[in-house]
Amino acid sequence: MRIRIENDVYEGTPMEIMEQLFEGSFDQEQFPNIESYIRYQCRNFTRMTDIPCQYERDIHAQARALLAALAEIDALEVLQDE
Repeated sequence: MRIRIENDVYEGTPMEIMEQLFEGSFDQEQFPNIESYIRYQCRNFTRMTDIPCQYERDIHAQARALLAALAEIDALEVLQDE
């Protein structure tokens, strides 16, 4: 998968992309692991948009659902999907 957020391009699986975003995040120390970061971002998306983020038990599926939701509101552009 390849996505663009503003001028930055991220590439990898949805989980790898979320890990890249996590590593570049200013609030990284607030989260004990990537799973809590992804779940927080999903809750934040729903709170900010009033659009439910599809919740998945599997964190890899959750990462994909979050990226898809962000693409739906044009917060990112999907350049290539697997």
